[in-house]
Amino acid sequence: MEWLTRLIFPARCPGCEQSVPSHGDWCSTCYGKVWHPRLLDGSHGTLSGCYCLTEYRGPMRRLLQQLKYHRALKYEAACHYLLARFPWPDVLHADWAVPVPLSPERYEKRGYNQTEVIFRPWIESYAGWYDCLQRVRTTEAQWHLSRSERAANLHKAFSLQYGRPVRGKKVLLLDDIYTTGATLEACAKTLKKAGAVKVTGLVMASGGR
Repeated sequence: MEWLTRLIFPARCPGCEQSVPSHGDWCSTCYGKVWHPRLLDGSHGTLSGCYCLTEYRGPMRRLLQQLKYHRALKYEAACHYLLARFPWPDVLHADWAVPVPLSPERYEKRGYNQTEVIFRPWIESYAGWYDCLQRVRTTEAQWHLSRSERAANLHKAFSLQYGRPVRGKKVLLLDDIYTTGATLEACAKTLKKAGAVKVTGLVMASGGR
């Protein structure tokens, strides 16, 4: 019946809808537009740097917005196609892979954490999934805030869930998008305060260098 499924639901590039061999595949043109793996400038602070796979523009921006705000879970495979090409596998061998959490209100409204949808099926080949962070207060949306306002908005916004120790562990901190790094930095501070020995970031997309 697989042939029938392919006939009814043909595989399309998530960027341009061109036919591709398998679901989740990108055509060469769209892949070339988004693929830009790098260690982001300015991402060293409490974080031991943040790695990024793609440019947050064009088809990648549309994909992540659809996934995040419009329940377009069909794009999960397109993210995994890109993640499978991450060029620094040694970075991935952490003790725990920890997602940036949503507030309870946003999680209830959305029904899922987009970071888990993007990363979990892939990262579990390298590190244990450990959903140990929680937001202890609701924060404003970050996109309209300045760098200093973002830091203030996230001050003491995260804590470790009770009974979820990270002392002595190396953590890979995961999020969908890196803008100024304020969210990842706030989470990293919480993890380091709880005893994590190293926290490295990994995001799907960023507009930074």
